[in-house]
Amino acid sequence: MTQVTTTRSPASKAAPRQLTDGELAALAAFRAALRKFLAFSEQVAAAEGATTQWYQALLVIKTFDSDEPITVGELANQLIIRDHSAAELVTRLVGAKLVKRKSDPADRRRSHLLITPSGDRVLSALAVAHLERLREFQEAFLKPFKVNK
Repeated sequence: MTQVTTTRSPASKAAPRQLTDGELAALAAFRAALRKFLAFSEQVAAAEGATTQWYQALLVIKTFDSDEPITVGELANQLIIRDHSAAELVTRLVGAKLVKRKSDPADRRRSHLLITPSGDRVLSALAVAHLERLREFQEAFLKPFKVNK
């Protein structure tokens, strides 16, 4: 049995434990499934004339849980990207007519982001395809959590 010592996070004080061959195999299968899923995501997004980043942004904009629409800064936080990168992304989404900006009446420096009907159509098509594919990969994604220690 191959044994690998796990590294500790700075917050962890417990001694590292040894991973089993089964755990390592499950992690390898998970990573392979994840790479395949991400490659699929790129292909299906391209077929819709979008990118995976556009898809992720549309998902965040559509599902943002607030009384007001999401702002560029909040989008950046959700996507874990810098504000200027989010602003460039929004400019591309607006140019593709998937999103529109609406000035914040309380603060003219801020814009709220709204999905257009075209954006809704693209998001729906991509979400359906992604959910179907996720169901196919479900076992590979969950296997690392089912492996006996």
